[in-house]
Amino acid sequence: MRQKLRRTRKAMGWTAEWVAKQIGISRRMYVFIEQGSRNPSLCVANKLEDLFGIPQRELLVLDSNAKSFVAKGDNETR
Repeated sequence: MRQKLRRTRKAMGWTAEWVAKQIGISRRMYVFIEQGSRNPSLCVANKLEDLFGIPQRELLVLDSNAKSFVAKGDNETR
């Protein structure tokens, strides 16, 4: 998960819907980006950087303690 993105948004008192409107995407897409299940386009990443005032490489980097998923076909659970 991109916890930094979520933590920063919440610290600023912004809703996911508000951020999505500011950068021109749907709330659903923004939540997917925040959760790490979708990657933002370069254009969206630039808008996030401008809005949050944090460089992309810091804002969108995965946390070091993020869960890793098992590849399809493995018998382990996620």
